[in-house]
Amino acid sequence: MEQKRVFIIGGGVSGLGMAVQLQRLLGHSNFTLFEKSDNIGGTWWHNRYPACACDIPSHFYSYSFHLKPDWTTTYPGRDELHNYFMSVAEKYDVLRRCEFNQMCLKLVWDDKRQLWVCTFKDMNTGKISVREAEVVVSAIGTLDRPSYPEIEGASSFKGSIFHSARWDATVQVENKNVVVLGNGASATQFVPKLLRQVGPKGSVTQLVKSAHYWTKRGNPRYSEGFKALMRYVPFAQRMYRVWLAWELDSVFYSFLMTPNGAVMRKKIRDATYNYIEKEAPEEYKEILKPDYEPGCKRRVNTLDYLKTLHAPNMHLSKDRAVRITEHAIETEGKKRYEADVIIYATGFLTQRWLYPVEVVGRDDRDLQAVWNNAGGAEAYKGTVVTDFPNFFILYGPNAATGQHSVIFHSECQINYSCRLLRPVLKENASSIMVKPDAQKRDLAWVHDKLKGLVFNSGCQSWWMDPVTKKNTFIYPDPMFKYWLRTIFPNWSDFDIIKNRRRVSRRSWSTLAGISLLAGGVTVTVFSTNSKVSQHVTDLITALTATWKQPLFAP
Repeated sequence: MEQKRVFIIGGGVSGLGMAVQLQRLLGHSNFTLFEKSDNIGGTWWHNRYPACACDIPSHFYSYSFHLKPDWTTTYPGRDELHNYFMSVAEKYDVLRRCEFNQMCLKLVWDDKRQLWVCTFKDMNTGKISVREAEVVVSAIGTLDRPSYPEIEGASSFKGSIFHSARWDATVQVENKNVVVLGNGASATQFVPKLLRQVGPKGSVTQLVKSAHYWTKRGNPRYSEGFKALMRYVPFAQRMYRVWLAWELDSVFYSFLMTPNGAVMRKKIRDATYNYIEKEAPEEYKEILKPDYEPGCKRRVNTLDYLKTLHAPNMHLSKDRAVRITEHAIETEGKKRYEADVIIYATGFLTQRWLYPVEVVGRDDRDLQAVWNNAGGAEAYKGTVVTDFPNFFILYGPNAATGQHSVIFHSECQINYSCRLLRPVLKENASSIMVKPDAQKRDLAWVHDKLKGLVFNSGCQSWWMDPVTKKNTFIYPDPMFKYWLRTIFPNWSDFDIIKNRRRVSRRSWSTLAGISLLAGGVTVTVFSTNSKVSQHVTDLITALTATWKQPLFAP
C-alpha cells in the first residue's frame, strides 16, 4: 500500500530533523520538504554577518541522532554549523526530497477527503501550484523574517542600507561611516569585527534601544585530545551532552519569582554590573546597565564587545532614530550622524507565527483568526491545535525556553509528532486531532505557571505579543520536564478518525513507568548542580504528570 503523503514546510533545523526522524522512527519516506530559499539550514543559511555564531555549546546544539565529535570550538560559527546540517541532509538522503524556492501560501483542510490542499509559489518564476497531502508539518520557525524599522525618509538614503540577517557582503565598509541600529545578540557579535573592517579612518555609530544582561564568555577551542575522547570513548559524548543539558536547565531556576530565584538573579545582576564597571567606558556605563529583572530577556554573551566601545571611532547612543536623509540619520535628541552605510540589527518578526501561510482547518476556521481571538498564538504542548487535524507545528507556541538549545526542544516535538502520527501513517487512521478540552487544560496550566516567572515581570521582549502582552514563546518549566511530558502521548486527549469513526488507543503499559524512571535516574545521576534535592522534587513532579499516559513509542 502506498505511503501517505507528508509535507514539511521549512528547511531549517526543525524541518530537517523531522525529515530524518520520519525515516528513522517510522520508516516513512513519502515526504516532501518545501523550502522558500535555495538551501537548507534556516537561520544558519540566511544569517551571514561577520562573526555570526551560536550561543549554545556545540555538543548540545546538534541532533541526538547525528553526533559530531570534532566540533572545533565550544560555540560554533555559522559556517561550521551549516556544514553540519548539510552533512545530516546528505547522510539521510533528504536533499532529493526537497523542493527549494517554494513558498507555502495557503493550507486548507478537506474534511471529507481527510487531507490538506496546499498552495505554493515558485520564488523564481512566480508560478502557483496546488498540491495535496494527508499530513502537514510546519517547520517555518520565527528567526528568519527580519524586522525592519519604519523610519521616515529611509527610501531617500543614498548609501547602502540592509538588515544584518540579510548581510550584503558586496558593500565595502573600509573608511566608511557606518550606523548600526540595535544592540541585541547579532549586533554584539558583528560590531567588534565591523569596527576593525571600517579601519581608523571610518567610524561606527550604534543607536541602542535597551540594555542587556551581558555575560563575559570566551570561545575555547577543543583540543585534539578532547575530540579523540568524544570519538573513541564509549558514551563519552552522550554523557557530556547530559551534563550540558543539566547545566542549561539549571539556569531556569533563576527565572522563578521566589526568594531563591531572587538570590540567583541578584548574582546575575551583580556579575553584569561588575563586568560593565570593569570593561566599559565611563561615558557608556549607564546606557549599558539594564534596569529590568535578569532573565526577562535572553542574556547576551560576549568577550570583546565592551572593550570595542573604547575605540575613538566607536560611538554609542540611546537616542532614537526618527529620520533618515540622503547621507545621515537624525535622532529624537536632535543629533545628526553622517552615514555611508546603515545596518538594521533590529531582530525578527517573531510574533508573526507561520507567516505568510494562511491555514484553514475544519469548518473553515482560520488559524490566525483563532490566535488573534486568543490574544496570541497557542497550541497543545506547543505542537497541535484543535480543529486543525494532521497539522503539526515545530518550534511552536510556548515550547521553548530562554536559555536552552532549540534543537533539543525541536527534537522533543519531532519525536512527539512521530508518535502521534503512527496511527495515521502506520495503522490506517485518516486523521488525529487534539480535543478542545485537552487543549484548554494544557494552555491554562502553561499560562498559570508563566505568572510566577520572570518573563512576565514587565520588560518588552520578542517572547511577548507586543499588543496583548501574552507570552507566546516560553515553556514554563525546565526542558527536561518538557521532554518527559512529550515522551508518551495521552491518547485520551485526542480524537483519532478511522473509517469515518473515532477510535481509541490502548492505555498505560508498565514499560512506560520503567522508561520514565530510567530517564529520571539518568538526568539525576549526572547532575552537577548543588540543588539536587530541588531537581529530584521537580523530576518526581514531572513523572507524576505523565503517569497513566499510554506507552506509544514509534
